[in-house]
Amino acid sequence: MSTRELNRREFITKCSIKLSAASLFLSKYGTKSAFGKEKKPQAEKKKEPAMEYRTLGRTGLKVSVVSCGMANLRERAVLFRALDLGINYFDTAHGYRGGNSERMLGEVLNKYGRKKVFIGTKIYPFLERYKSSEEFRLLERKILDDMMDESLRRLQTDYVDVFFVHRVPDKGCLSSGDLLAFLENLKKKGKARFVGVSLHDAGIFVDVVDFVSQPNIFDVLLAWLDFQSPPEHIDALKRARKANVGVIAMKTQAGGYETPSTSSLNPMQAALKWVVNQDYVDCTVPGMQNIEQLEENVGVVGKKMGWNDRKVLHAYSNDIQYHYCIMCGKCLSTCGNRVNITTINRGLMYSEGHRNFEKGCETYRALSAEESGLSCVSCTSPTCKCAHRIKIA
Repeated sequence: MSTRELNRREFITKCSIKLSAASLFLSKYGTKSAFGKEKKPQAEKKKEPAMEYRTLGRTGLKVSVVSCGMANLRERAVLFRALDLGINYFDTAHGYRGGNSERMLGEVLNKYGRKKVFIGTKIYPFLERYKSSEEFRLLERKILDDMMDESLRRLQTDYVDVFFVHRVPDKGCLSSGDLLAFLENLKKKGKARFVGVSLHDAGIFVDVVDFVSQPNIFDVLLAWLDFQSPPEHIDALKRARKANVGVIAMKTQAGGYETPSTSSLNPMQAALKWVVNQDYVDCTVPGMQNIEQLEENVGVVGKKMGWNDRKVLHAYSNDIQYHYCIMCGKCLSTCGNRVNITTINRGLMYSEGHRNFEKGCETYRALSAEESGLSCVSCTSPTCKCAHRIKIA
């Protein structure tokens, strides 16, 4: 049994059996590696990079091409520095860090000025399923209204610029009359200027992107994109942008793993630069945990991909080829137990690459019992196969 196979099964076991130990695990293993020290002030003031702004599709919003993803961010100083560097779009969610992400952003913007920036927040509006055959059911309208009002209170504002239906699980969900009525009401009452969807699931990626690209209420896509994304995903995003849908790229740095190539090179910058150089991308929201990472991210603005960047990405790609899932979704039809392999791999990426076991476990817990892969722990004759090189069995 390979080390990678053991780790994958251990991840499922820990998430399903030892959930109560998640916070202890994070504090013991994740904190030191996840949160670096801020740079000390330099004696000579460095020239700040000039931020680039792009139009977010039909919304007309002029957003910074490198913006701020706040899923793992805990330091207010990073937000203030981001504002200094010209970042004007901040991506958060109702569930990030138990609501503390929205609270922190609200406190900072209360001092800086709300009207100078754009806010995108997200809510997952569906009930959890117990079987993959069950239909996704929307939360009660009052619950959704209360969640939105709570987000606005945390953010210390009466509106967000973009409200996202978070982690869309199925294309059919977006046609729900109750969901559309909720979204229309947000716009009517001025609580959201525009609405969009955030998309993680590889198995429905193209279908959802193409659905949003049709004339409907949705204005913006927040989608997974990196230099290894499948061609069919890239083509779908190009079609969306051609339809004037705003395209925001997340998870831009292919897992963010610490590998042999990261010791002397910086693949994170090269990976982000690749995404920023795609003309169908309006905005990126890379995760950042300290000022050093923030400044590295902003450092790619205005720079083209060069030979050295491609060399770095080639080395990084070789390092992660046996464990980084590119979310093509081709494995899903090979598992006889209907396990949601790509979502489990995403949770594992959060745990290993982002060094955030808590978020990885949260991702895993959102799966139905059938999709969760508990059967994998004792499976002796697996049929699932990766179209690339990951040992997923």
